[in-house]
Amino acid sequence: MVAVESENKRAVSQADTTLAKKARVDETLATSVIDARACFHAGLLDEADSLAAVFASAMPFSHCCITPFCDETLLQGVRQEMLERLHFTQKETDIFKYHQSGDLANLDGLPEDEKRQLPSLQKLRDAIYSQEFRDFVSRVTGCGPLSGSRTDMSTNRFKQRDHLLLHDDVIGDRRVSYIIYLPDPKINDGRGWEPRDGGHLELYPRESDESWAPAINPTRRLPPRWNQIVLFTVLPGQSHHSVEEVAGIDKERLSIQGWFHFPQPGEPGYEPDQMKRLWTSGAVSTLSQIEAKRQRESGLVGEDFADYSQPIDDTMGLSDEDRALLSKYINPDYLREKIVSQVAEKFAEDSHIQLAAFLNSETAAVLESSLKQVDRLDGMDGIDIPPHGTGERGRWHAFGPPVIRRYMRLDGPAMANAAEGDTHEEIVSDAELQATELLAALRNDLFASGAYARWLSSITTLALSGCRGMVRRFRPGLDYTLGTPDGTTTTTLDTVLCLVDDPEQWADGVVGGYQCYVDGGNEDEASNDGSVYRASEEDGALLTTPAAWNTLSVVMREPGVVKFVKYVSASAPGSRWDVSFEYQVLASDESEE
Repeated sequence: MVAVESENKRAVSQADTTLAKKARVDETLATSVIDARACFHAGLLDEADSLAAVFASAMPFSHCCITPFCDETLLQGVRQEMLERLHFTQKETDIFKYHQSGDLANLDGLPEDEKRQLPSLQKLRDAIYSQEFRDFVSRVTGCGPLSGSRTDMSTNRFKQRDHLLLHDDVIGDRRVSYIIYLPDPKINDGRGWEPRDGGHLELYPRESDESWAPAINPTRRLPPRWNQIVLFTVLPGQSHHSVEEVAGIDKERLSIQGWFHFPQPGEPGYEPDQMKRLWTSGAVSTLSQIEAKRQRESGLVGEDFADYSQPIDDTMGLSDEDRALLSKYINPDYLREKIVSQVAEKFAEDSHIQLAAFLNSETAAVLESSLKQVDRLDGMDGIDIPPHGTGERGRWHAFGPPVIRRYMRLDGPAMANAAEGDTHEEIVSDAELQATELLAALRNDLFASGAYARWLSSITTLALSGCRGMVRRFRPGLDYTLGTPDGTTTTTLDTVLCLVDDPEQWADGVVGGYQCYVDGGNEDEASNDGSVYRASEEDGALLTTPAAWNTLSVVMREPGVVKFVKYVSASAPGSRWDVSFEYQVLASDESEE
């Protein structure tokens, strides 16, 4: 009975809070509606019909960019208050890294002396959610009525290496997304934001008319421009977009990000089934998440396990033929019984181990030289962001969908679309041919072999029943995987041979490229932004292995643990190349049968 009374009181309290908030917003809007028109560029609100035509015809999905958008003096005041009076907190997950302020909807709750320090921000917020501007947005987008009581906006600062990977903004009852850009008007000596600075808003088409998944490459890139607002409707499986990494040194992509929501109960235009009618699936979830779930069930690696003719365990030992094959590629030290015993002891303690200088010196030298040349020819020098499509040639194809991953896969399916301004050449250099052939040999002849499985079993004492794997290239400024459950219900042994140039620059994780293991938790309890890992949480990561040169990582992964390779920054000294394999582990009772 006590619990019921507590719940009832809490419900009443929440209802009172909602009504009080709505009353404050209504009162604020009522006093500011007369001045709302003056907050925007002269004549803007009279251009709804012409902007609606632009919005409806825009590709790859309906959107529009309005410049100039705001009264110049007001926006200068907003920028000054953001830089001088707001506190920004760095936020980082597997999906994003940037700096954000608190929710500007909470301005009304600030003490009076603090509110007086933010007059321009409060004025702009009230103008944005005024009836006059909401009607303008409704006419431009054709989205119908919008809530005046539900304000949802915050300020963001994207500094060098900050980024926001692909997503569709579909959370709750969001209806229209907007971004207001406030970069330094004097940037680049007054020329404005330049392509090499990064920070573009990237828009993605659907993979095909039959799929709700996004295509691998964006087909529209919008630079952040002073006094510009970008509008688009939030549509499941369609409004896929990302924020390109900011690459310019001492450049900041300053913006206000927000959403207009469906009308709330009691507001004009509210209908109980408004979201169900929008989402033809009839489900209050994003179609891209549905597509992602299908992708997860197929496994992150994308292939079925290839079963061995019989289970392999540590009692088998290595034959002379096994040793001959392994010594062709592996450092001979790792074939010596004493070292194998020491490695096995360490693995038994930790369930993971990293083995440096794994490949023998001859194999490593060939890869080191050829991979460096490929990166240099592709312009991956730690300075500029390479164009989408870079490196897609010969046997290398971009692999997606980018809602959960994007990287180059050796001999993968050719599934990439042409990116905006894609002019990459199909010429394959001798260095790339040499690297490709050797990496394919490592994949086919070493990692997929019974000899390697027997060696693995000897250092882990685990019984293995099959394997699957691939060779990957993570291009700086472009590629990543997200922490996505792969549907496995048994223990898996992961082995990843990582190959990066200048490993000292990767060691602290600043340029990304590290592999991280986290508790995947319950999919039904996923965070709103889809992330499974937050850098600020204590003990959020179970294990992190930095990108390194010629280092084999061996990790025993239990069901429910997910892994991701952090987005590789454009400032990385080159690509992260790896040979990534998974091995099915038999339970002890199965291996004894």
